[in-house]
Amino acid sequence: MASAIPSVPPPLPANIPAGPLSTGVLRITTPDALTTFEATKKAAEAAALKAKTDDVVMSELARHVNTQWEMMRNHRDSASGWSERMLHAQRCFNGQYDPTQLAAIRQFKGSEVYARVIALKARGATAMLREVYLGGDRPWGLEATPDPGLPEDMLTTIAQLVDMETQNVLRLGGQLDLNALRDRMTGLIGSARRAAKKKAKIEAKTAEDMLDDLLVEGGFYEALMAVLTDLSYFPLACLKGPVVRIVPDIVWRDGAAVTENRAKLFWNRVPPFDLYFTPGVQGIADGDVIEKLRLTRADLNDLLGLPGYREESIRQVLDDFGSGGLSAWNDSTDTERAQGESRESPQTNRSGLISCLEYHGSVQGKLLRDYGMGTDEIPDELRDYSVQVWLIDRHVIKAQITPNPRKRHPYYVTSFEKVPGTPVGNALPDILADIQDVCNATLRALVNNQAMASGPQVVVDEERLSVLEDGDEIYPWKRWRVKSDPLVPQSQANPPISFFQPNSNANELLQVYSFFTAQADELSAIPRYLTGSDKLGGAGRTASGLAMLMGNASKILQMVASNVDNDIIKQSLQGLYDMVMLTDQTGKFRGDEAIRVRGVEVAVQRETNRQRQIELLQATMNPIDMQIMGLPGRAKILRSVSENVGITDDIVPPEEDMMANALQGAPPGVPGAPPVDPETGQQTPGMAPATGQPSPTGSANMSLGVQEGNSMRGMTQPTGA
Repeated sequence: MASAIPSVPPPLPANIPAGPLSTGVLRITTPDALTTFEATKKAAEAAALKAKTDDVVMSELARHVNTQWEMMRNHRDSASGWSERMLHAQRCFNGQYDPTQLAAIRQFKGSEVYARVIALKARGATAMLREVYLGGDRPWGLEATPDPGLPEDMLTTIAQLVDMETQNVLRLGGQLDLNALRDRMTGLIGSARRAAKKKAKIEAKTAEDMLDDLLVEGGFYEALMAVLTDLSYFPLACLKGPVVRIVPDIVWRDGAAVTENRAKLFWNRVPPFDLYFTPGVQGIADGDVIEKLRLTRADLNDLLGLPGYREESIRQVLDDFGSGGLSAWNDSTDTERAQGESRESPQTNRSGLISCLEYHGSVQGKLLRDYGMGTDEIPDELRDYSVQVWLIDRHVIKAQITPNPRKRHPYYVTSFEKVPGTPVGNALPDILADIQDVCNATLRALVNNQAMASGPQVVVDEERLSVLEDGDEIYPWKRWRVKSDPLVPQSQANPPISFFQPNSNANELLQVYSFFTAQADELSAIPRYLTGSDKLGGAGRTASGLAMLMGNASKILQMVASNVDNDIIKQSLQGLYDMVMLTDQTGKFRGDEAIRVRGVEVAVQRETNRQRQIELLQATMNPIDMQIMGLPGRAKILRSVSENVGITDDIVPPEEDMMANALQGAPPGVPGAPPVDPETGQQTPGMAPATGQPSPTGSANMSLGVQEGNSMRGMTQPTGA
């Protein structure tokens, strides 16, 4: 049958040879071939329509992220003024004036000296905080649950043991005492609980060491060091993590290095300039967050082939911006910020960096379904879901449901001085802004005055100078050539050259400067003796008095340490603990440990506890206390003191080795050794040690953590049994 020519000619049936039938403007085909062609054409049109629809949905998801960023950016730049505050903090850090103020100073042609009062205070605060959080003691720990509970098999074992003892008493003809039976059961359960608590503490310590290994390997403490610096300068400081990255790792096998890619957890400091969040939220955990990233071509290449990333979108980005880079989502602070950080301006971008937005927030389920997520992840397309989206230009290179079981993003923010109702607080540049301006003005006036008063001012009557004389030149022993006016008597004529000395106001200006620097001490709560000043009076003239003053200053910074404890350390460690519990296969984590942050405790009690431990060590060095504590108690005090003074080696042997030595026969008079017979003067191994430890002949039920000893008290047995 004949038909009109379609856009793509249908294939000829296999039983129709090519030749004259396929020439001309008409093509003859069979009904089956025509039906197949039309079905193929409709499928191709449907696929093209679906691809076009996918592009629209992707742009809608990208548009949602862009809209959120513009809202956050506009609020930060204009409504709140946070951007200008951060630029001011950066200028204080670098010792630079505001461009407008600097122009006025240069118009006056005065000194541009800058009194770095804020920078001095910030260094002191950062040093104290680093001593607290990055010193020898961990500023955090894992605590075992106070009631670990007993497993069912343990209770069953206790019941079987009591039942066996009861049967033995009855078999031997004894009488059963119900009160003794109840006491025996209670005692065994109590002993088992004490053993369970001890075991839980040991397991919590092991889990704490494992978490600390992850923190060290992931750069947590390096990131925290940078965050503590931000805390003193900027209205907010942010720590991000843990973030999973695939990194190459070298494994040695048979003497050869083998490179393997493995997942690791990382933490990093987020610059306050690159952080945006929902306006109006009281805490950053309640809002959406956007971080502006700058990626290299190598960063994008590392993402190819990783699960969850859209490889076609990444390749399109590399094709579009791989050579010249992408400078997008620019902010009003970018240029001046780049100058303050000695970086290349994002407007030029000769480095070829590619801008990327990392969005953590809520997205409607319909967009996520159209993006490609299934109904198992998005059961209701009308609800909002917490997701993570990475956007480059118009390409979403990855979108996933937030992996945190608490549905919380990995950004943790705090401030030097918190302001209720907002995540943004006050830092030292905000607290000392007026003091800094006054000190700058006073110091400039002092320098200008000293420059003026450093030598005489010269008044030259140019009309009376000789034509051979240059009035701008002055040097020692210069000869001036002048002319006299015949119409003016010499007695009334003014000298052609006169000198006068400007007054020096250095003392008054120095007093003003000293007064306002003292005010800076009061407002910042960071006294000058923390930064090494030797001009102290009163208690600061002695070592003990200076230590007391520094202790008082540490108490003032407890509020700042409390902010870091609650907002950064505790929250970030909780996120790490949750992630480890979801992926751990070692069985070292019980799941009931509690995270305890000890930053404030370390700041307040570090030196006090150390001194008290040494005093306790000296006070208990007597025979009575030694018999009460025994070797284990004395060893605990020695271990604690040695750790506090920085001795990490095991100078005190483990408790198991000490018990073994005591059982084998320690020197006489040593706590834990068998007592000495007063008549023979020899040790009596069969007797119980003076410390109350079990004798060598005694047996212990290690599974129950209690000593078996004799049978139940009160259960009488026949004589000779």
